[in-house]
Amino acid sequence: MSEILLCSIVISSQLPPDEIEYLETLLGMSSIKLQKPLNRVIGVDDIVLVISGVAATAQLVDYSIKTAKAINNWRRKLREKGIEPKGKLEQPKRPPLDLSTATDEEIEEWLSQK
Repeated sequence: MSEILLCSIVISSQLPPDEIEYLETLLGMSSIKLQKPLNRVIGVDDIVLVISGVAATAQLVDYSIKTAKAINNWRRKLREKGIEPKGKLEQPKRPPLDLSTATDEEIEEWLSQK
């Protein structure tokens, strides 16, 4: 099966590096395929994580749920430490979603859209 782009997570480098690594760890623990593209032109302060998944619909739904849970857990931990999760979810066919203002449910819904 081929893989398709689920989303990109664009994170402000103003966040502590260990907090960004924690998100990468959470995603990895959920078996989420993650890569950092080298050729994307973005703001110099941004860190981009690209998440892709298998094209089978049932697997993609499960993958989206796991991704949403990992992101929401990461945001919750940041807020417990008094850190605002500065970043956004991006996907070419949809408007971006701000991670600092979106609810957990909005993130889950955004990721579950095809």
